[in-house]
Amino acid sequence: MHQTGKKDYYEVLGVSRDADEKQLKSAYRRLARKYHPDVNQGDSSAEDKFKEVSEAFAVLSDPKKRAQYDGGGHAAFGSGFDPFAGFDARAAGVGDLGDLLGNIFGGSFGGGGGFRGGYGGQRVVRPRQGNDLQLELSIDFMEAVRGTTLKVRVPRRGAGSQRQEDTVNFRVPVGIKEGARLRVAGKGDAGSHGGANGDLYLKISIRPHPMFRREGNALVCDLPVGIVTATLGGQVNVPTLDGSTKIQIPAGTRSGQRIRLANAGVPASGGKPAGDLFAVVQIQPPKKIDKKTREALEQLRDQIEPDA
Repeated sequence: MHQTGKKDYYEVLGVSRDADEKQLKSAYRRLARKYHPDVNQGDSSAEDKFKEVSEAFAVLSDPKKRAQYDGGGHAAFGSGFDPFAGFDARAAGVGDLGDLLGNIFGGSFGGGGGFRGGYGGQRVVRPRQGNDLQLELSIDFMEAVRGTTLKVRVPRRGAGSQRQEDTVNFRVPVGIKEGARLRVAGKGDAGSHGGANGDLYLKISIRPHPMFRREGNALVCDLPVGIVTATLGGQVNVPTLDGSTKIQIPAGTRSGQRIRLANAGVPASGGKPAGDLFAVVQIQPPKKIDKKTREALEQLRDQIEPDA
């Protein structure tokens, strides 16, 4: 009487064959709430059961379709039979479940327009992409300059409705700038009904460095230089990303003068050359001097600054 593999509609709803309209509605409401995909996210068996229950109610709630089914079972309908054709959820007395079903099956119920979207071999559940997530992340100055791989704990919604913290690894590119956004594909909330996961976006803030600052791909640092060295010239140590290096200060160097160290700034990456390092001279007088040194400086001042 029934097609192989197709369950009896009365058995699906758990009602007798002489069930009245009220019993059909009651059974359907109870089962629809129980097996609704939004209540059982990630549970494909519950989703299949929901479709089965909805189809059974759509047929048995229609007097003509029910009479046809009672007379010949599933075999009474042709291969192109649409159990939802002409079905009006509000007229059937299941209230806003019609809107509910419209969202689930990719179409709509009610208004005499019937069900639109298809069933039986066609796509009946719309895949839903997971939500994108956004986090703000503070990283060290050196991590931003050199690039690195970091881990972050992300509160993501899993296959169900509960949020859980996952560890996400991501790459910080060399020379990333303040306020940049990194996209980590597929690490947002989980999708539903076969939909793709959302993405994770990380907004980067960079903690200041006690010595270096950025100017594009160039690094800048202050370079304390004594009066004598600035006047006569000499060697001084300049801090770099890899420690320090000695450079020659020319005689007569003034405070604020920049000394360039080629390719000692932000490292090269992505086809871009390395930046430079600029050491900004800051002439510093001695904090304490004895009487003999003061006298010598006063004599020197008279010679080189006669109008002072």
